[in-house]
Amino acid sequence: MMIRLLPLLFFLPFSCLAQTASDSTETYHRLQFGLAFGSMNHEVNFTPSATVEPFSGENYGVGLRYFDNKLVGFQAELSLSQAGWRENIDTSYATLYERRFSYAELLILTQLSLGNGTVQPLLQAGPYLSFPLSDAFDLPPGYVAPERTLPNYYEADFPFRINYGVQIGAGLNVELGPLTIQAEGRFLAGFSDLLKTGTTVASTSRRQGLGWHVGVFWAVAQD
Repeated sequence: MMIRLLPLLFFLPFSCLAQTASDSTETYHRLQFGLAFGSMNHEVNFTPSATVEPFSGENYGVGLRYFDNKLVGFQAELSLSQAGWRENIDTSYATLYERRFSYAELLILTQLSLGNGTVQPLLQAGPYLSFPLSDAFDLPPGYVAPERTLPNYYEADFPFRINYGVQIGAGLNVELGPLTIQAEGRFLAGFSDLLKTGTTVASTSRRQGLGWHVGVFWAVAQD
């Protein structure tokens, strides 16, 4: 259901304000480069369901923003991101299982920024592509997995599979001349499975995350 609603969440703000945007005839071009940093609590939704807990991962990278009018622009980000999940795989063990990934992540956002003052509310959404770089895990000491026809996903080697989905953000732009400080909350929903169906007991394995993000951008071209 959430996946079906995401396209509506993406297009609704722009359709509601399409008339406002069309009324803005002022010529405006602004290109900015910057640095960004954030943190997100990640989970992986499995089928059959598993008792997972959030894994807090950081992300940092570079970004580019381009606006050709006062309302709507585009933002691209290339970052190094940490993700994963924690899980209680056996209640007789106090230690949780933990899986950690690092990704090179490309994100393309369409941004709606409202107002002409110093502080401007923003809403943005767009697709991401994540390219796996590393994978590590910790099992509870002494844990022995039960026998199964298919292997448990928490013991399997995760293949190199490009992960994709959508990220949605809402927050503020603080405009200080050529400098823009951006602060927002973000939601991530993965559309692809981390593991191929039929290779482990998990038939689906999709990322999900909720966190915050801060960027500092400097205008290199503006008119």
